[in-house]
Amino acid sequence: MKRVLGNCIGTALACSIGVFAFQLPAAAATAAQVAELASQAEAVPDAGIYQMYQNRSWLWGQNGAGFFAVQRRQFSAWTSDKGKLGYGDGIWFLPGGGKLCFRAKWHGAGGDSDALTCFEHRQAGRVVYQRKIPDGDWYVFRSSDRNMADEFMKIKYGDYATWKQNRIKAKP
Repeated sequence: MKRVLGNCIGTALACSIGVFAFQLPAAAATAAQVAELASQAEAVPDAGIYQMYQNRSWLWGQNGAGFFAVQRRQFSAWTSDKGKLGYGDGIWFLPGGGKLCFRAKWHGAGGDSDALTCFEHRQAGRVVYQRKIPDGDWYVFRSSDRNMADEFMKIKYGDYATWKQNRIKAKP
């Protein structure tokens, strides 16, 4: 019985590895296809970027959130890296060409640092592609059917960052 069970487990493991190996080239082709589609798409106009982010928070799961306030274009965020909490204060702006940037002073356990982070957005029909600048990979940010797995679905109206940021600031 042990031998039969061992053979079944071995066969299942071999099949799993085989299926995974065949999916790797398919995933690479998909990433290449997304990059090709994004390169052919048009930059999202500034008004479109503004509508996507104004007075909204980008939720980064358990790792934080960033809030894009309309008032004075303030950017507020909190992060958690391996249990170490940090926060950032700064501004967000639209330099054109489908780009959204935020410049913030980040405070955390490792000290303070300034950072500029930018994302590029391109659109073809109802599909929006995004990548982190300068060398991030393109991915589907918002699909035509607004899939729940889209990164765009993590952008919620309201401030989901400042309350946590203030709690982090208040800790000694």
